[in-house]
Amino acid sequence: MKISGNNNEIEIHVKGGFSERKGIKHFSDMVQINDLNERTRNKIYSVISESFNNLLYSYYDMDLRKEFVEYLYKELFSKTERDIPMCTGGYDYEEVFDTIYLIIKKYSYTDIFTFIEGLINFFEILDNKTYNVRYNTYSYKDEFKNSISELFQSENVNYRIINDKITDIVDEQQINSIEETLNNPYKEVSRHYSKAIEQLYSSRDFDNSIKESISSVEAMCQILTKKNKATLGDTLNLLKGKIHPAMASAFVKLYGYTSDANGIRHANGLGEGDSTFEEAKYMLISCSAFVNYLKENFENQNINE
Repeated sequence: MKISGNNNEIEIHVKGGFSERKGIKHFSDMVQINDLNERTRNKIYSVISESFNNLLYSYYDMDLRKEFVEYLYKELFSKTERDIPMCTGGYDYEEVFDTIYLIIKKYSYTDIFTFIEGLINFFEILDNKTYNVRYNTYSYKDEFKNSISELFQSENVNYRIINDKITDIVDEQQINSIEETLNNPYKEVSRHYSKAIEQLYSSRDFDNSIKESISSVEAMCQILTKKNKATLGDTLNLLKGKIHPAMASAFVKLYGYTSDANGIRHANGLGEGDSTFEEAKYMLISCSAFVNYLKENFENQNINE
């Protein structure tokens, strides 16, 4: 919800609030894919500002803030030192950050990510330059990267920093598959799958996200086999002669991982104690692909023949 005040637009958002509980219609309702909302942009600006302020408290015989600004203008902005705003006593840091603020608030998410990658490179240069006097006790680059990564995760930004580059964690093809599952005409399927996304990205309940993902497959199988109270294992047995054996076997095993005490590496099994975001995301994507495969290939067939 947005309101206007003093000619400025304010967006009201509470994670897990009423608007989110009404149900997920699109993956982008929960995850930031091709844009960044105002809340996230503000937080990115705060991380950059804090990282810059940390340069003030150095014990090195060099002006690290001055190096930051010079790198900013000469490397990222393709300007010269003559273009850096000045004030009495040196560079005008306030005006410099007015420019950074404009970039973060108004530019496209791709430009912002390019800007962040440029800052990662600067902090790596700074780490190498100050290594001997830091005694390897603090890394400007790691501190900045960790702050941005935590921000991306907490704000459901569909990107992570891998090898100092910002990379999407769910690609376009996978997003299309997720959207198709959310729009599945069978309400029970879409309901379970919507809950899986909400548990993964809003509640951070990875165990229950895995269970809801599997439940969407189970619901699809029950509909196709007309066995409303059958377990996923039972319905998959009915499908064994209809689909590739390796595919059926893979999902029987995945189903087992959610309840078997000996599941992969967890003491309680996948989805039964300490599942991770990566595991829950894998199940979300895998179950989406399988649900869509089943609907496309068997919706108009009599599985029980």
